[in-house]
Amino acid sequence: MSMWQGAWHILIYELRKTRWGFLGSLLLALYMAIVLGFLYRFNEMDVSAGEYWAIDFVFLTTLPCLGFVLSRSSMSCWRNDTYSEKLAEWRTMPITVPQIIWGRMLQIAVMLFPLQIIFFLIQYFLVDGLREAISPGAYLLYGLFWFLYSLGMAATYAIWEYGFTGKTYMIVCVLYCIMYMLISTLLSFNGFSIVNSVLTGFENGEWWYLLVGLLVSMTGIAISYVCLKHRLETRSF
Repeated sequence: MSMWQGAWHILIYELRKTRWGFLGSLLLALYMAIVLGFLYRFNEMDVSAGEYWAIDFVFLTTLPCLGFVLSRSSMSCWRNDTYSEKLAEWRTMPITVPQIIWGRMLQIAVMLFPLQIIFFLIQYFLVDGLREAISPGAYLLYGLFWFLYSLGMAATYAIWEYGFTGKTYMIVCVLYCIMYMLISTLLSFNGFSIVNSVLTGFENGEWWYLLVGLLVSMTGIAISYVCLKHRLETRSF
């Protein structure tokens, strides 16, 4: 079995096993999209206002999480260490480390794609002033930017999810949230909003934002693959 065939089989197995967890992630995406849709008010003249730090924080924090299944086992991984047990079992089978890693990357991408389509569609119709501020084509690129960002950042989560214990994984997730909070707060103090600047940038033809998203995605996946490969090959379960 080739590397990609093995990764595909892992993807199918995980999707079948966690189909109810996908429903939980879908509900989370719907909830966040609807709540933000009513709270977020886009004003192009106020694009750099500091009060948008909360929107930046939610986007930076929440969107990568849509690549993960919201299930009972994932929520209690800090206590039961379910990922370590699963990987220990897989390592006794004829499953290679690259197959495990790419199977996880495929699962993140397959989860992110439909959920973010739903998220941004709801945003487009609910956020006051958004449809007037950006054309459908530019908004499509805006959503693609956030998909690429989410894919890259979610890939780095997989390092801690598969490479370390459940408790370590949860601690790192908290540290990520603190990092996002610091970034969004510091930017707001300097009158900069990531969400609004990227949105207006695409509408103004600044397509280089897409290159930034692609760079984040490729860098996150590359770092995740290298770190996970080394970790899984040397980790003692």
